[in-house]
Amino acid sequence: VVRLVAGNMATGQIYSHIIPLILLLVDGSSPIDVTDPQWELYVLIQKKTDQQGEIQSLLLGFTAVYRFYHYPNDSRLRLGQILVLPPYQHKGYGRFLIEVLNDVAISENVFDLTVEEPLDNFQHVRSCVDTQRLLRFEPIQHLVTKAVSFLKDGKLSKKTHSPRLTPPPSAVEEVRKNLKINKTQFLKCWEVLIYIGLNPIDKYMDNFVSVISERVKYDILGKDSGTSGKQLIEVPSDVGQETSFVMFKSGAGEDIAVQMDDNQTNQEEQLQKLAQDRVKEIQLIAKKVTSHIETSEVAAN
Repeated sequence: VVRLVAGNMATGQIYSHIIPLILLLVDGSSPIDVTDPQWELYVLIQKKTDQQGEIQSLLLGFTAVYRFYHYPNDSRLRLGQILVLPPYQHKGYGRFLIEVLNDVAISENVFDLTVEEPLDNFQHVRSCVDTQRLLRFEPIQHLVTKAVSFLKDGKLSKKTHSPRLTPPPSAVEEVRKNLKINKTQFLKCWEVLIYIGLNPIDKYMDNFVSVISERVKYDILGKDSGTSGKQLIEVPSDVGQETSFVMFKSGAGEDIAVQMDDNQTNQEEQLQKLAQDRVKEIQLIAKKVTSHIETSEVAAN
């Protein structure tokens, strides 16, 4: 991977050859300002020797990152464009570029790494990468275990709203500080971590879906969803039913830009569809992550 800083002739010339591919292959894309030195290009190149014995450099893909100022003396990296050329897609190069940016963010100790309007396919790969990193991040493992235990041991009452089981602010900050994963991305991966921990998942799927549904409702409707305040979980107990519960308070959710229907029935259907889509997304990421881990373990042995 070659790192190029915008604002000079060489970077501008290279980008001028790349931009037609971006406009052709990426919907809604637009050129970056190559005169702005806050832009950085990370160009993925493969060197090959041709039949004449000369070394040729093949362009496999690239990503463009903007460096923002963050008060008081930090910077934030925002990925604005990423492209792997069609002949080289589905071979792990996109994942490799993401891992390179993660390494840069950590080594330069920036505030965090964000992505500008990520497409679904990219977000899937990004979440797979970050979930694997979080599985290896020891400081949050006891919190994941605690959240998983709530869903395994607690029977979510249909008469009360399900808990959202979000990580505490201290964990969000720890992840941002050490892994440079921003809060929004961490919360998405957090749900995947819980899903992976619920093994066998079929036994606890209803509880998990309830939590995801409530989180989606809270994020979109906020206080109107009725989820603010204290939440109850019924848990198995040998004592009276009145004393068999766990109580805790919900935290604030992230804003999500979703256009909701004013009709109550249609609104419920929309929320249910969003929750179902999110669960499917989590399942796909979890499957990819666990498969990758198993493959790595087999290769190591």
